[in-house]
Amino acid sequence: MSHRYGWSEVAVGLVLALVGVCAMIVQGGLVRRVVPRIGERRALALGLLAGGVGFFMYGLAPTGALFLAAIPVMSIWGFAMPSAQALMTRHVSVSEQGQLQGANASLTSITGIFAPALFTQTFAATLDRLPGAAFMLAGVMLLVAMALAWRVTRSEAQAVR
Repeated sequence: MSHRYGWSEVAVGLVLALVGVCAMIVQGGLVRRVVPRIGERRALALGLLAGGVGFFMYGLAPTGALFLAAIPVMSIWGFAMPSAQALMTRHVSVSEQGQLQGANASLTSITGIFAPALFTQTFAATLDRLPGAAFMLAGVMLLVAMALAWRVTRSEAQAVR
């Protein structure tokens, strides 16, 4: 942020606080109201789509103000994980719930190992030409995840009808 927009450490801290407040509003208040209305499949797709669009907005924002405008969009990504977990838990027995949560935690840990290297290397490689490329790569990944999630949950959606 300081490289692209000239923000001070205090400004970056305030932006991160705004991210936290928006995430709190979505995850603490909106998820329990919106997901039952639109369903887990749509909430998952909405969350992944908003995350992908939000990352593209971050990556393409030429000004700090436009970057800030992306934060509420990005916070809608908070619908994705609770919806995905709800969809997954319906496909395993009660005795397998712990294994499912362990597998999800393992996948999260693996991404925590590889993602920093991938995105810092992308940032370093494209800094002079396209400083937002790492954000856009994340956006592409979320959009691919959205398409995949929509496809793999199709049979469940058809069964509900």
